[in-house]
Amino acid sequence: MTTKPAYAPPGSAGIPNLDPFFGPDAPPLPDAEPPDDLMLQNPDIHYALQILYDLVVGDRTDVFIDTNSIVYYDPTDRNRRVQPDVYFAFDVDADAIRHRNGYVIWEVGKPPDFVLEVASESTADNDTGYKRDLYARLGVQEYWRFDRTGGELYGAGLAGEYLEGGAYRPVPIRTDADGAEWGYSPMLRLNLRGRDGRLELQDPVTGEVLTDRRGQRLARIAAEDERDAAMEERDAVAQERDAALAANAEYQEQVRRLQERLWELGQSPE
Repeated sequence: MTTKPAYAPPGSAGIPNLDPFFGPDAPPLPDAEPPDDLMLQNPDIHYALQILYDLVVGDRTDVFIDTNSIVYYDPTDRNRRVQPDVYFAFDVDADAIRHRNGYVIWEVGKPPDFVLEVASESTADNDTGYKRDLYARLGVQEYWRFDRTGGELYGAGLAGEYLEGGAYRPVPIRTDADGAEWGYSPMLRLNLRGRDGRLELQDPVTGEVLTDRRGQRLARIAAEDERDAAMEERDAVAQERDAALAANAEYQEQVRRLQERLWELGQSPE
């Protein structure tokens, strides 16, 4: 049985790590700074993060997912780092990464498996240029980009790439009749979709668009409103029916009394 060598960032082989900032006994890393334009990106970032956390992570401690925390990739220079909008890794010690307060690739033993970047004016060029090349060099297996403007920032509303032979190859992106763009992610086993300026994750088997907790709450409220409206309509119809039956019963009683009066007067009610 062969042992897989420890991960070493490109260009760092043979360079000892003497920086106490890193290492197994190092203290938690400093917090990441909020990136520019975060409020514009937040709806899609939070949607993807929540869906993937609930669907992929759950109670597992060997899957790590996060947003805008720091990924360190060079032990010789702590300033060489990157903050993906959404990223996750399989087969890692998620609790240790959380305790470290940062994703140190050579300590974790592997780069993230999946990265999603959401376009903003301040980061678009970086996402399609420097970051793309960096993620390929580090070994990120899937790299996706979503542009809520439909392509004004990235040149495409939705783009996915997978690593093959050290280079990224494009994931086929299709367009539905309603204008939604989508592509299949083997890593997630889900479709990523861009529709009406919003990011969606879709079950490729059932076609169901997955909803986060806010979406579930809104759907539940809509279902309750629809149920209440149906019950009100049913009650209104029942009241109309009861009123009609009551009116008919009163009419029949009036007819009966008139017939009795005619018999009393010696006349046939016919």
